[in-house]
Amino acid sequence: MECSRTVLRLCASTIAFAAGAVALPNVAAAHAAPTCASLTTDPRFELTNNPFVKSATSVIKTTAAPANTKYCGVTLVYGTNPSQNITIAVGLPLSPADGGSGGTVGAWNGRTEGLGGGGCAGNLNVDAAVNAGYVGSGTDGGHSGGDCTPGVNADHTYNFQFIQDFFRNGIKQQVLWSKRIATAYYSKPPSYNYWNGCSTGGRQGYLLAQELGSQLDGILASAPAMYWTRFQTAQMWGQIAMFELAGESPSGVIPPAKLVAAQKSAIAACDANDGVVDGIINDPRTCRFSAKANICGRPTAPAAPNCLTADEAVAVDKIWDGPRNKHGNRIWFGLDRGSDFSILDGPTPFPLGVTQFEWNLIDPSFAPPSTKWNTVSLGGKGLSYPRVAEAGSRNIADVTDTFGPLDAFRARGGKLMTFLGANDQFIYPRGVLNYYRQMAERYQRNNDRTGFEGVQSFYRLYHAPGVGHCGLPIFSLGTAGPWPQNGADFTALVNWVEKGIAPDQVIGRSFAPALSRPLCPYPQTAKYKGTGDVNDAANWRCGGNLETAEAVCPDVLVKYKDEVDGPLDYQSSAVHPSFCKAGHLAQDDGSHH
Repeated sequence: MECSRTVLRLCASTIAFAAGAVALPNVAAAHAAPTCASLTTDPRFELTNNPFVKSATSVIKTTAAPANTKYCGVTLVYGTNPSQNITIAVGLPLSPADGGSGGTVGAWNGRTEGLGGGGCAGNLNVDAAVNAGYVGSGTDGGHSGGDCTPGVNADHTYNFQFIQDFFRNGIKQQVLWSKRIATAYYSKPPSYNYWNGCSTGGRQGYLLAQELGSQLDGILASAPAMYWTRFQTAQMWGQIAMFELAGESPSGVIPPAKLVAAQKSAIAACDANDGVVDGIINDPRTCRFSAKANICGRPTAPAAPNCLTADEAVAVDKIWDGPRNKHGNRIWFGLDRGSDFSILDGPTPFPLGVTQFEWNLIDPSFAPPSTKWNTVSLGGKGLSYPRVAEAGSRNIADVTDTFGPLDAFRARGGKLMTFLGANDQFIYPRGVLNYYRQMAERYQRNNDRTGFEGVQSFYRLYHAPGVGHCGLPIFSLGTAGPWPQNGADFTALVNWVEKGIAPDQVIGRSFAPALSRPLCPYPQTAKYKGTGDVNDAANWRCGGNLETAEAVCPDVLVKYKDEVDGPLDYQSSAVHPSFCKAGHLAQDDGSHH
């Protein structure tokens, strides 16, 4: 992790923490097999009389109905100082000493599975892992609830304890303690250790792969909320565009029905780009539809009241295009055409986006429910979006944005899988693709024909067209594209780790409409064979290459930490200038002018 001056002291303490955490010893019982109750009463297991464990309980519990699985539930509060209070929950299938049976040891399958959180919240529910025979674990990340505003203090300083506990300390301790407690309870270390998360849980999986890579064998990290500072800052771009440009209401909000109509128009215009009309834009990056086609009075526009004014059309195109600076250089990515507007560009701003302005500027007066965000302009005088974005990059993004390499994880033989909805309405999927392209370049092999074969040896990203966040449907349309169902993604990961079966595809399914389709390792995509039911995966194959100049070149970003005036940074976007035609990078559809 690169350290800016602002966070130099913080980075140093993080490195020291990580070194100390990894050095924690494994603890195995030397005498009689422990019971659940003895884990927190017997000093041998280091949960009692431990200066870093503020409290600990261990009792037999039962998972929720209908599974009703009995397990040993351990809850501890970890802290190295009075301000640090990280709650960790570990669920252990019953050992033989507590009556467990049917697994490798008692009811245990010999593996651990860390479970991630969502938004700004942790997760203490371990039922899903325990029901499948795993030692499950979770953490609250050092705070309860999903409010991130405590990251900035009233005196305009960062609450680094809060930030570090949420972003890294909590999940690292979760993984280490789950392995340690499992070893004690079963008198045997785990055979394999996994992580499973989506959204924030996906970001956590990436953080662990980057900073605790020697401790995990397999990570399923889907729709990862990585580049936290940069993508959450971008969540406010559309809200500012509507407020500044829409003009017809005091709030500057475009009525939701008009936005749904624009969404439908974009899908209709670009649906056939992949050769199949199925209500899905296969790769929204190749869609150039302009909302100007929906301006009232034009033959292509929907009927009133769902057509757009000229100003509204400009605002919608701004939302799709994404943040740029005064030079027209891309700061981050926009909401992809075909994605729902309602989460990020609805009647009120998304709270975490507003909170990110507070973090970027280290200014608690921006914290929601404050409306001070509307004093920020797209790029004009005063406090502009590029300046807010640059402040975030320089002040806090090195701590939050999860963009380090995967060297230790790769060296261990770990396997990482990510499923990414092409119409994710929260996290801007192009950011994840940007990271994947960087890793492809880092781990490229000499005989790598596509540029991605090297990274695919241990890290695969699966493109899911027509899918929203973490497999959610496109709410406004009531439809969903293909996504792994019934744990097919996690099963594929386990087979890759334990049997060496690299998943060349994973079948995704949807129930509205009913369809199945192969999800393919990027940059491949599902290609229709030309005959048969388009909703049947048997009539599709993985092939092609989504890494075209048309898709990639418009997404080269401005130099990190120089968002206001910086040049385009080909190297950090892992794009070679020769791959892109001159003049193609500054714009993708002209809508930012």
